[in-house]
Amino acid sequence: MDESAKAKAGEFLALLERRYACKRFSTEHQADADIISYILECGRLSPSSFGLEPWRFAVFSTRPGVKTLGDICFAQEAVHSSSFAVAILVRRAGCFTPDSEFIRARSERFPGGYQVFRPDYQPYHEFLESVQRTEHWARAQSYIAASFMMIGAASIGLDSCPIEGFDEEALLRFLDKDEAQWLPGIVVAFGKRNEEVRQKIREPLENLAEFI
Repeated sequence: MDESAKAKAGEFLALLERRYACKRFSTEHQADADIISYILECGRLSPSSFGLEPWRFAVFSTRPGVKTLGDICFAQEAVHSSSFAVAILVRRAGCFTPDSEFIRARSERFPGGYQVFRPDYQPYHEFLESVQRTEHWARAQSYIAASFMMIGAASIGLDSCPIEGFDEEALLRFLDKDEAQWLPGIVVAFGKRNEEVRQKIREPLENLAEFI
């Protein structure tokens, strides 16, 4: 790695070191539309399996909206105190069948369109169905988008917290989403921290990596 690459790597690692799951944000901080658009763009540009982008980003950016989402998240302070939060929904299993309208529409964006996409995609879909993992796979996509959003937030000095504890049915009801079509994946709260920075605890790399 040359010196320029080392410098960039160092900057990025420092960014990752700075980010942690903030549990209490400043209720005085307000995120403007440009900040929210930037965070959403980070999510939009994140990778997804087969490039299908199975998600929907529900943005809670008003105080009443944030309060409602906080209640849906079992009154977690990280949500109640956030400047804004994003609930990431993903498609249900039925949307991923090779003949579905969703798959046809998404695949037509790629070179060769649906006729080229389907032979590549169908065996993987059959595998997912055979192990009953389609919705697990779909939900996992939301975590990728959430990670990109949180790293993007850290790059502009914004804090974040991923939230997995929430009432899925209540969230879908509030958003008026059909539970046969949509599955809540994860909620991410954003804002300026109003707490002491907690130590980032991680295992050393030698305890985690295995080289084959």
